Amino acid sequence: MAITKYKVIKKNLDAVINYAMNGEKTENGILVSAINCLPQTAYSQMMLTKKAFHKEDGRLGYHIIQSFNGNEISPDKCNKIGTELAQQLWGDKYQVIVCTHTNKKNVHNHIVLNSVSFIDGSKYHNSNVEIALLRETNDDICRKYGLSIIKSTKATTVSEILKSRIANYNRNSGKMELIKADIDEAIKEATKYQEFVNLLAFKGYYIKKSNNVISVSTPYYNRNIKLARTFGEDYTFDNIKTRIYQPTLYDRYLKRDNNEKMYKVRIYDGIKINQEKLKTSSFYRLYVHYLYLLGKLPPKIHYEERTKKYYKEIDKFNKLTDEMNLICTYNLESKRDVQNLKIKYIEEVTPLKAKQEKLRQLYRKTTNETDRSFLEYKLNNLTKDIDKLNSKIQTCKRIISKAEKGEKETILINNRISENQLNNEQENAINKNKDKKRIR
Repeated sequence: MAITKYKVIKKNLDAVINYAMNGEKTENGILVSAINCLPQTAYSQMMLTKKAFHKEDGRLGYHIIQSFNGNEISPDKCNKIGTELAQQLWGDKYQVIVCTHTNKKNVHNHIVLNSVSFIDGSKYHNSNVEIALLRETNDDICRKYGLSIIKSTKATTVSEILKSRIANYNRNSGKMELIKADIDEAIKEATKYQEFVNLLAFKGYYIKKSNNVISVSTPYYNRNIKLARTFGEDYTFDNIKTRIYQPTLYDRYLKRDNNEKMYKVRIYDGIKINQEKLKTSSFYRLYVHYLYLLGKLPPKIHYEERTKKYYKEIDKFNKLTDEMNLICTYNLESKRDVQNLKIKYIEEVTPLKAKQEKLRQLYRKTTNETDRSFLEYKLNNLTKDIDKLNSKIQTCKRIISKAEKGEKETILINNRISENQLNNEQENAINKNKDKKRIR
């Protein structure tokens, strides 16, 4: 079981961090983890964040103690659970260190949270709802790892108070009502899940998904909000997808008066959203949200229906364009010229494929993340070059195939012409013989 205690740090943040990171209590620093900072420089990084946003006074941070029964958990697992708790609650915006102490009978975590966000400078406040969310999240993680939860009359009463406090806040908070309305509207308008994500992005939201749980960053709060916990089971990932796809799937994508399948093409012009900024900056999320309120987002969207035949014609046109470009670029005059060019491309692509296979083998064996990233970059570039050459080889094959087909047609036409000429000659000879007989 896990017990959490909450303390506000009003002075001596460095002393609290040093106490938490004490090597004698954390197995010489092995049981120290950090989120959005480095353990060795955590204090200086936290202070630089405060200075950058001119928030060096007031509440400096928060000290959370997470205690476990020493008999049911190992120190490594204790540190892992503490890190997961910190990541879920504050990992998107705040600097946190998690230090596991083993010097007492009960193994426990000291979690130190910087009060100022390194993303936008917003200050964290430990309201009753935030404390309730901390304890509820803590219980959820314990259940996930098969740890016991305190069961007593007092604990049950406290748990019910926390849940009712969260539920009451969710019901009565005007901001929560706005968030729920935005999500419901996106579900109603979307025709597929990715479109649902995009519609929320236009309103200043950023979605994170883990298994069946969806959490969102919003323009209104400093922390992520788990939709199912806040609004109920209708807002799990699976249920949201069901609400998007199930109701009128047939009507959206098929014409009832035609057996041919129709595809909806989404066409729009307007302001483009920077997805990377949307993930990291709450100022940008707020900016996007105001664009939405001012009517600039979402951009004007309309749908046009396309048939399979339409896409086939587009593909046919693109292939014809590639063939004409190749013929004109290399001044190809005969089938032999095209065959020679195809052989040239095959000779170029063969060593590249061998090199690609060697890089793939090296990538699979490499464990260093930096080396893997570099190899992945090289593989991607090499694959692009190979794809370009393969595309040209296919273009050569199509030209040769058409040339051979043209030769066959020419032969057939010539044969028909010869047959017609022979038939005409025979008819003329027969007619001449008939004329001679009449004269006699």
